[in-house]
Amino acid sequence: MAIEFNGEFTVATPREDAYAVLSETQKFAPLLPSYQSHELQEDGSAVVKIKVGVGKIRGTAKVNLKLEESEAPIRARYVGKGTVMGGVFNLIATFELEDAGQGQTRVKWHGDLIMFGKLVSLAGGMIKPIAKRDIGRMVEAIQAALSGEAGVVAVPEPRVSPVAKLLALWKKLVSLVRGLLRKQK
Repeated sequence: MAIEFNGEFTVATPREDAYAVLSETQKFAPLLPSYQSHELQEDGSAVVKIKVGVGKIRGTAKVNLKLEESEAPIRARYVGKGTVMGGVFNLIATFELEDAGQGQTRVKWHGDLIMFGKLVSLAGGMIKPIAKRDIGRMVEAIQAALSGEAGVVAVPEPRVSPVAKLLALWKKLVSLVRGLLRKQK
């Protein structure tokens, strides 16, 4: 399943400061919805962990996120490969920064998310709208971080991703159906 997303926003932050946030994994990763932690790797990538779950069913999605392309203070492009609840995904997120005058920066963003595995076959079309909503939350967190004082990054409170909630609920439903089918045999 492929999901494409894009948009733009303007913040009252100089382009260099906005770039400093978007081009450093340790500043960018905490802006992801339901961020849990990240660990920098020797190759410059980071293993980012994101909380997932619904009710008592909890888990962690992991993504190896790497700043693949960086042109100060114009462009930052991340690539990632990850796993979540029996599925795998690849993602690309690109940020283009333009001077919007008067100390403001226009950020144009684009991304692609491709998911594979059991999760996609089970959840199907329910994933796309929730993924887009999560991406919207990430963009809001980026805007909030970039709108703060120059050089200060506001890390949002961790929250459980709606995609993760849906996936966990789906997993629980599948488990219940399997249990019912076993009892009928």
